[in-house]
Amino acid sequence: MRRPDIPVLTTLRFPAAFAIVLFHFLSYTPCPSWVWEGFGAGVSFFYVLSGFILYYNYADLPDRRFFWIARFARIWPVHLFCLALALGVLPFVSLDGHASWPVTLPANIFLLHAWLPFQGSTLSYNGVSWSLSVEAFFYLCFPWLLAAMKARGPAPLLAGSFVIGFVVVLLATIFLPTQATFVWPFNPLTRVFEFVLGMAACRWWMQESAGSRPVMAWTGFECLSLAACVALVVAIPISLHALGVNSVAASWLGAEFPVAAFAALIWIFAHQAGAISRALSSRVCEWFGEISFALYMCHQIGLRWLNPDVMTSSFDAVAFFIPYLAGSLLAAAAIFHLVETPARRAIVSAFKRRPK
Repeated sequence: MRRPDIPVLTTLRFPAAFAIVLFHFLSYTPCPSWVWEGFGAGVSFFYVLSGFILYYNYADLPDRRFFWIARFARIWPVHLFCLALALGVLPFVSLDGHASWPVTLPANIFLLHAWLPFQGSTLSYNGVSWSLSVEAFFYLCFPWLLAAMKARGPAPLLAGSFVIGFVVVLLATIFLPTQATFVWPFNPLTRVFEFVLGMAACRWWMQESAGSRPVMAWTGFECLSLAACVALVVAIPISLHALGVNSVAASWLGAEFPVAAFAALIWIFAHQAGAISRALSSRVCEWFGEISFALYMCHQIGLRWLNPDVMTSSFDAVAFFIPYLAGSLLAAAAIFHLVETPARRAIVSAFKRRPK
């Protein structure tokens, strides 16, 4: 039986997507990179949230095939549309992967490109799609991760996934030093811990309840969790820069620190017991969360198509960003309503109508 929706968790996708929009936009401004590098943690937030939501919706998994079809229908149509959009509006020779397209294009289409530690593959065509390659791996593994977590609890999976990620990053640093930056943050094995942490957070959440604490107390928890997430996202890149630390392994460890705060924030907000979570559960806020995937997928294409010069003043940056963001939101809304939703429904309906 389908569980009730938790609207605030849909809403939370939007600030994560917006952080990635800022991450890419600010590279065109004179703002120092160590100020905005932390916004890339929006992807980590997505993975933690994905683990939480999938565990919530599929804790009882009666049909693996339906799960895989439903997840395929969730991401692949928008991925194909945005891939075609990138190929249609951007000069082919400007796209990563164009020189080796007989390999990179099929790998991109079938969401395998994050496994290849080369810029021409990992960031090919629509650069942000590498994260879907990672997510597709999570979808493939989810039934077995779910079974293992139910059988042995979260701790072994959390420890194992953390060790695997660190070992992969360490081996890449030693044996593929020139390509290590395309192992982390892109290789799926370096990201499994984030997804598993989201699953574990949901497992713990499903065993708890909001209890009798007053709204004011939960609102305080929500404020504290938000402050912790913002502080870690901003402070860690600044700290690494100040200490002169630039190794891939250190970058991985630094990036994994905020994910515990992300899991805590999601756990707290999922109770929908505080003033902030209740406000964010409104239909308007939820709609912004619904279009966030399309915003994430199309925003970089628009930025590269506009191809602005490096902006030298804050006024120039703001004057460009406001109409750019408005256009990106309109495009995202169109993709969500005209591509994502109809395609997902059609694929799922076709699967349900298949001969048994």
